[in-house]
Amino acid sequence: MDRFNVEKAIITTINRLKYHHKQKEAISQGNNVTKFMDGFKEGMLKDQLDHSDVKVVAEKAPDRFYKFFWFNPNIDQEKEEKDYQILEEHFKEGFCGVKIHSGFHRINIPKDIVKLVSFMQEFDKNLILYIHSLPKTSFFKGVSTKDLVNLAKSFPNLRIIVGHAANTMSYAMEVGMTLNYENIFFETSCSVSFGIYNLIKMIGHKKILFGSDSPTASTLPIEIEKIITLPRISKEIKQDILFNNVNHLLGNVN
Repeated sequence: MDRFNVEKAIITTINRLKYHHKQKEAISQGNNVTKFMDGFKEGMLKDQLDHSDVKVVAEKAPDRFYKFFWFNPNIDQEKEEKDYQILEEHFKEGFCGVKIHSGFHRINIPKDIVKLVSFMQEFDKNLILYIHSLPKTSFFKGVSTKDLVNLAKSFPNLRIIVGHAANTMSYAMEVGMTLNYENIFFETSCSVSFGIYNLIKMIGHKKILFGSDSPTASTLPIEIEKIITLPRISKEIKQDILFNNVNHLLGNVN
């Protein structure tokens, strides 16, 4: 972060379970699609992840990190009370947002996250929901923009970050045309540059939040360069995207 002049960051944990090992194994066997999908299904989250790594990092510089809990809404009824107790304990420890993954969780939005969102809103209305969003594909269940519209309308006080909002040009166009809601924000990591540019033109730059998804899927230099090199965009707008917008969004969280 210091090397690339990143003052603050939202952080969460990563999935260290079977998924990555299974995919490496599938690739070594010829990248067979069936083997890939079998490995992916085996690696899907079944329990809540350990976030002790997030706590350790955040303790090194508390003023620079905002902790998000990667929550799995697919809970057996016998475990539900325990899992929400785990989430509440992390909120009490300063976690100010929740991440859900539309691929790993394989959930229907908003139906499968109504309890989660209601729990968040009851605990603290300032909590933020980050949705790893991708178009639906043969590999990922994904989430549609219609799903996100229904969520935004059902919970108008919930601030929602749509992750990877310009993952493809077609997805960026659909996102920009359908998700112009006051409580929806758009994160840039793993996005195509011209998709980000179109989002700025369609919904305005104040709703665009810089993200890197580092070190899991991209790197800071690549993601920063996407913003800096946007054509016909002023330095002031780029500064808003890189820092001011997300700083304002997080300004009143714990």
